[in-house]
Amino acid sequence: MAGKDFGGVMKFRDSAGRNVSLRGTFTVYPSTASIEGMTNQDGSADRVATPTSPRCEIAFADKNVDLAALMGDERRDISITEEFTGVIHQFTRAFYTGEPAANRLTGEVTGVGIMAEAYRKIA
Repeated sequence: MAGKDFGGVMKFRDSAGRNVSLRGTFTVYPSTASIEGMTNQDGSADRVATPTSPRCEIAFADKNVDLAALMGDERRDISITEEFTGVIHQFTRAFYTGEPAANRLTGEVTGVGIMAEAYRKIA
């Protein structure tokens, strides 16, 4: 199914056995470089590559997740499985980033990211 299909149920699990109930927002930045284009005074184009780490942004339901512990957790392997498409996202030696914000009206946590030493997408 993968390739032309998106969405559906996504399951999150880290190597500590933590399951987080994702809420729709899951954005992956798989590249290990950020490329910036620039134009020289003679009109020619150059580019500059800045190393980056694979990362993603997630939003999830605030269901008994100790946010302070999550943010200070050790590096872990994390996998996110797209059940509808069969795609698996694997983040190796990853850690949590950002500043979590818990919306008490909707029960949604935003502001959390994952940064990893390696990323692999299995389709």
